Order: sequence, then C-alpha cells, then structure tokens
Amino acid sequence: MTYRLAEHKGDSIAVPRLVFAKLPELEEDWLRVALYALDTGETDPARIAAALRLKGPEQARTALVYWKGAGLLQSDGTPDARGELETAPRAHLTSAEVASAAQNDPAIAGLVQECQRLMGGVITQADANIFVSMYLSDGMPVDMILLGVSHFASLGKRSARYIERALLGWQRDGIDSGEAAERYLRLLDRRAAHEEETVGLFGLADAKFTKAERRAIADWYESFGYDAAMIAEGIAYAGEKKSVKYVNGILRAWYTKGYKTVRDVMAGSASQAENVTAAAPAVQHNILGGGLRRAPRIPGKEETP
Repeated sequence: MTYRLAEHKGDSIAVPRLVFAKLPELEEDWLRVALYALDTGETDPARIAAALRLKGPEQARTALVYWKGAGLLQSDGTPDARGELETAPRAHLTSAEVASAAQNDPAIAGLVQECQRLMGGVITQADANIFVSMYLSDGMPVDMILLGVSHFASLGKRSARYIERALLGWQRDGIDSGEAAERYLRLLDRRAAHEEETVGLFGLADAKFTKAERRAIADWYESFGYDAAMIAEGIAYAGEKKSVKYVNGILRAWYTKGYKTVRDVMAGSASQAENVTAAAPAVQHNILGGGLRRAPRIPGKEETP
C-alpha cells in the first residue's frame, strides 16, 4: 500500500529546516519536545514533561539543552530556579548533556579549554559541567564567565563552585555581560587601591577592614567625592579616636555641610570659632584644640591656593 499526504485539517505550524536536519541523530523524545516548544512557546521543563507525559523534567531539560546548542532555542537572560544560591544542592548539567550540547555549540569547547588555561591545568569533568551549566542553564555570557574565572584564579581561588557562587551573585546584582563584568572589576581595583591608601593615611603597617569599614571607605571616595587630603584631615580631627567608624562620622558630617575640600573645613571651623567668640567674649574657649588646622601635606597632592 502506498500513501500520500492528506488534506490539511486544522491549524499548522512552521517547523524550521534545522529540526529536519537533526532527525538522524535525535534521541527519544527530543523531537516531541522541539515540536511542542514550537507549537506552544513553552520552555519550562516541568510543564513540558507533564504535557508530553515524560518520565520527569530532566528528560525535557536534556532535550532543551540539546536544542539550545543546536540553535533552535536561545537563553532569555533570566536564570532558572537552579540559579538561586538558596537552592541546595545546586544541580548541574550531566557530562552526557554537556557532550551532547557541545556537538552543536562550538562555544562550549572554547569555554572549557579557556577555563583550563586560566586555572593553570586540566580541570575535572565536574568543574567543566559547572562552567557549562552557567552558560547554558543560567544564560551567562562566555566572556563574563571567563573574566570571572581569570579574576578569581588570580586571587588564588580556583574552586569552580566558589567561582560559580560569586558569578551568580554578580548576575543577581545586574552584572549580565562581559562589558559589565569588566566595569565591575575595574571598580574593585579602584576600591582596593583606595583601601591601601587609607591604610597609609591611618599610619598602619597593615589592616584588614571589615565589610562595613570597606563600605564606608568606598563611600568616602565614591559617594562623598573626597580625596586623600580630606580623609587625612578627618583622621587628624579624630585624634586618638582614629577608627574608620569615627572618621566616617566626621566625613559624613562634613559632606552633609557641603564641605568638599580642606579649605572648606578650615573656613567652616573659623566661622564657628568667630560665632562662639561673639556670643561669649568673656570666656576664652579654644574649640579647635590649638587653633585652626592647616591642610595636611600629602606628597603630590598639595592643594593649590
């Protein structure tokens, strides 16, 4: 018996030629998942598994990973539920899923090879699965992953799970591209330089700041717009109480008053001294503890008159 196509009865959908090209190599249910996604637009593994009566969401997820690598699907930039750090343990793609996706996506092999180079040697298959999962499951760009691996490896942190937690944190904070990651790393470099400068201003041989102290120091430079001269002046005013917390109170008060330079501080102090003297001329209060301060001298940063 021979057959011919019957007359179309009902709606039809367009199926990309890519799907037909992959027919010879498709695993069981992968075609069903592709056709269902094309018809409904659904890409949630649990809902697809329920609709197609698959054994479980993992079957659907494996198919979706394949079709993403083949080019039928693309990441929408939104991490799935497995991207939340609160979910423990965090699931990753299996070695078979990674190998299958790599057949159609050359970026995966490049990602793994470059991670190996950056981490100084061959990485385990489990580590490779973690990095590829961030790319395929969490929609993280390859250049962002590689920038993160390079940064943390340079700090001696070569744990794939540590890097994963850090990069997912970046992603939740809105860092979602290689360009954004580069800007963030430059900001971290500037903050490290500011903290090192602050150590010198406090006259410490070495210091390990707490998270709150690091936020305060970042505010001095980034929010208040203060330079080393203003910070040195705040430290001088603090006297024996020269802790980051105490100096932060001084600098915050100056910022509230609109003081931007050491000259502003000196002018404000002089004005305050005149007001006190005019109000009570018979009492000689030395409110500045020894007269008006001069601007501290910092090599290469003297303020021009």
